[in-house]
Amino acid sequence: MLRPITSTALVAALALSLGACGSSPKKPGTELAMTDAALQSAEVAGAREYAPIELRTAREKKEMADRKMDQEEYGDARRLTDQATADAELAKAKAEAEKSRLALREVQDGIQMMRQEIVRANAR
Repeated sequence: MLRPITSTALVAALALSLGACGSSPKKPGTELAMTDAALQSAEVAGAREYAPIELRTAREKKEMADRKMDQEEYGDARRLTDQATADAELAKAKAEAEKSRLALREVQDGIQMMRQEIVRANAR
């Protein structure tokens, strides 16, 4: 089942649009906060279990962005936060898709069991 675009994604798109307008790199404070929110959202969605590689990639890029912030390399930090946010959102989407797939499989198995019970009951 598809979900509407999350507010995190909308904020990220807006921040990217506004970020492209400036000529000198500014501290990506908003982007860092959005990345943290996206990481937390991915964890809540079950990415640790269902999309660990994507979640790890997002965390690593966030850590690199933090180091770039410390070095005052704001352009690189902004690029890395954008990538980390995208990776975290991918991890969330993959986790939600896998949980949906598993739930569907469980329902299908239940339907199959009911059908078998009906056949057995009618055979008596």
